[in-house]
Amino acid sequence: MKRTLLFVFIVVAALTSRAQDSELPAQKYSVATGSFWSNWFVQADLTASSFFGDRGNTPTAQLSSSLTKDFRTRMGFSVALGKWFTPGLGLRTRFGGLWGRTVVSADKDINASRYWTLDEQVLFNLSNMFCGYSDTRRLNIIPYVSAGLGRNLSYNTYAMGLGLGLLNEWRLSPKASVHVDLSWRAYEPDFDGAGGQVFARGLRGKDQVLSFAVGLTWNLGSGSFNRVKDEDALNILIESQMEALGAQLQDAQMENERLRKLLEHSEQRPQPAPAP
Repeated sequence: MKRTLLFVFIVVAALTSRAQDSELPAQKYSVATGSFWSNWFVQADLTASSFFGDRGNTPTAQLSSSLTKDFRTRMGFSVALGKWFTPGLGLRTRFGGLWGRTVVSADKDINASRYWTLDEQVLFNLSNMFCGYSDTRRLNIIPYVSAGLGRNLSYNTYAMGLGLGLLNEWRLSPKASVHVDLSWRAYEPDFDGAGGQVFARGLRGKDQVLSFAVGLTWNLGSGSFNRVKDEDALNILIESQMEALGAQLQDAQMENERLRKLLEHSEQRPQPAPAP
């Protein structure tokens, strides 16, 4: 009996360990967050920006509102450092510039200026929020809100700004992704160095920037979260293995009982007399 109990204990322990190490279904929305140093990323991209200074938006300016006019648009770049705290929530610090437009005329050379912006952005990965976390998903849709500071180097002015954006990442490998970033930011009138309109209200009194960026995202470290295994599935697996073990033990006991009865029956049969 003691040997049987010891055998059962050893088998149960082995089954439990095997179940825990096996591939079990993971909880769709549950992950284990890592340390502070995990899930960091860097980004670099080229940008095309269209500038809408408050002076250039007045009716008397008579300037085209087209996004593609050369007196509004200019190429630039941006770099960023960010971290995902959860699969759905992250922060990104983004620096951009350096060539812009102070829109006061239809002449691109007159409008040329230099600037930089520094924004802190809160990222929301909607793909992970609504479809569950996956570190192999190809496309991630990530809207964000931002607040930051802009400086016009040509006119030596500063301005605070707020903005919205949409980041779309396409996964190439566990380390790298390409992205397309659309953003809109509105700054105080000093951003473009041209001063503000008198009695301007709403967005007409703001310096606005629309940007389109294409670039590369590089994950530092693993760049992924560890899944939390489904405890219910683990318990069901262990229970099913215990039931199978119980059935095997019962079959073994029945076989032992049958053999014992056969042995007793053979011992009770009369032995043939020895030959003379």
